[in-house]
Amino acid sequence: MSLIQVIDLSLEFGGNYILRNISCTVERNSRIGLIGANGSGKSTLIRLMLGLLQPTEGKVLRAKTCRVAYLPQNMQLEGELRLVDYIKTSRPEIGNLEKQITTLSNRLNLDHDLSTEQKLAEAVERFTALGGFEWDNEIKYVLESLGIGIGNLEKPLGLFSGGEQTRICLASMLLMPHDVLILDEPTNHLDIAMITWLENYLLKQDKPFLIVSHDRRFLDNTVSSIYLLRDAGLAITKGNYSSFKAADEIARMSMERQYERQQKFLEETRAFIQKNIAGQKTNQAKSRLKMLQRIEIVQKPGSEKRLRLPLNSSSRSGNDVYTLQDVSFGIPGGIELAREVNIRAHFQDRICILGPNGCGKTTLLKILLGEHDISKGLFKTGASLSIGYFDQHQVSLEESLTVMETLWQIVPDATRGYVLSWLARFGFTGDDVEKRVAVLSGGEKSRLYLCVLIHQNPNLLIMDEPTNHLDIGMADSLLDALKAYRGTIIFVSHDRYFLCELADKFWVFCKKANGRNIYTSVEQPDTDAQAAIGLAFAAAEVIKKSPTPREKKRKINPWHLEQIHKNIEAQSSLLEGLNLDLNRIHERLSSPQTYADESSLPSLREAMQRLEEEIREARSHILDLEDQYLSMSYED
Repeated sequence: MSLIQVIDLSLEFGGNYILRNISCTVERNSRIGLIGANGSGKSTLIRLMLGLLQPTEGKVLRAKTCRVAYLPQNMQLEGELRLVDYIKTSRPEIGNLEKQITTLSNRLNLDHDLSTEQKLAEAVERFTALGGFEWDNEIKYVLESLGIGIGNLEKPLGLFSGGEQTRICLASMLLMPHDVLILDEPTNHLDIAMITWLENYLLKQDKPFLIVSHDRRFLDNTVSSIYLLRDAGLAITKGNYSSFKAADEIARMSMERQYERQQKFLEETRAFIQKNIAGQKTNQAKSRLKMLQRIEIVQKPGSEKRLRLPLNSSSRSGNDVYTLQDVSFGIPGGIELAREVNIRAHFQDRICILGPNGCGKTTLLKILLGEHDISKGLFKTGASLSIGYFDQHQVSLEESLTVMETLWQIVPDATRGYVLSWLARFGFTGDDVEKRVAVLSGGEKSRLYLCVLIHQNPNLLIMDEPTNHLDIGMADSLLDALKAYRGTIIFVSHDRYFLCELADKFWVFCKKANGRNIYTSVEQPDTDAQAAIGLAFAAAEVIKKSPTPREKKRKINPWHLEQIHKNIEAQSSLLEGLNLDLNRIHERLSSPQTYADESSLPSLREAMQRLEEEIREARSHILDLEDQYLSMSYED
């Protein structure tokens, strides 16, 4: 039986259908990526699946013993509760048994009673079976892998940043016993190393999951089915995001051809009827009229909405934008983050700043903005800079204002029509412009923030995680605008697709050999994105195994590392070829001509299953090789 089964589900609100006639399942082997534009109903569908909302029509069936671990987008944590107490609520039965064992042990010390001894033995046996003796190590492993050091276990939750709280919630969900894992945008606030670790973690666990994400690379590496919400309906495609994208484009082109052929047929038929309804061929005309009344009209396929963002610069900056020479900086309290930073930014550079969370990327942005001082070295700012800053937290948006008032306050002399037309370019139309900022979703706030930022026409854009909360369509629109922008861009991003498409230069934070938590920047003007990502990944020192102290080991021969690296490249090439073969089969299965010869279908489906299995094996092999490479790289 399916763990979760959705049958003809519809949800109506205010006379409009948010979801209509949705049917889908979550099986025991499901690895689902749920995608769709912001506001398409992804989070709503999840809440319906979990019984947190009731549908207007249809029903949701859940297996009686199905345990769901669900991470919503915005979880609020109790401020005074300690991290260790919160994270242990993921497995309350272990904590209860631990208390029971302590109580029984104390009682046994006072009075050696056989009944108490038997109860203690039973409690210890249950504790062992539940993994109680490994529980603390598992907690440390997951928290450290998500960038939360074990030194913070006694820290109250309210003292953690918003991004840290999101990662703590994710850790709690991963540690919780579950039959289905549902994660709503889990990669927000994760650096590249953490995202890679999460991919690895999900692939190695033998549990189904459903993930809402706008990260294409993450979806490509984790899911085997894509559920697309569009126009209140649900379309299901086997394969990862790249397979879906190829199949979706083929299906759209096929529908366009069907629509055009039918429109031509309808036009010719109507002309025949009009010409002959009162003539000698009146019976034929009447027959065709009846046929038109019965024909099922093919709807015109909607084109993918791609907003055109008017990103311009009002003036040109100088050629030298920033110079940092032997710079050191840190945070209040005398904590040094980075030293010996030597980097330069020039006019029209597209610079991506990479490094693990906590290395100082946002602090560096504050230095460039003139909002944070360096502790040592030379920092020089270029001439004629007009800076536009995208803050991932959008703290400058006033929550009491409406969407229209937010833009109107920076252009008070503009007409209502001008403000409405500008907002429409960013997807705000109709009643949306009257919404208060406080009630906007994360994606809507990001769009509004971009709307205000772009209106200022800066010649230097400094952006901190600009794609967080943006759906794929909006991220593509922003990417198009940034590619055409004639100014300079310096940005922080962990979206591998976005940064590979945009950046032509990288500032990578790397750990110094003589400082455990001190970083230095490596300017990489001539490297490619994958090499820069590799440097950032290595700097994160991702812990792949339980965090036990490492013993001193002998030096590793670089030749062995090189052989493993070559093996990884060979396996990656093999995986790329398998994915291409799978895409070709998906294309054939999406083509109407294939179904004209049904004898070929069994062999195509058999080949598809074989390729999917080979792809899974190749990915697993690559992950094992990467683990081996990283563990050898970090040996002393």
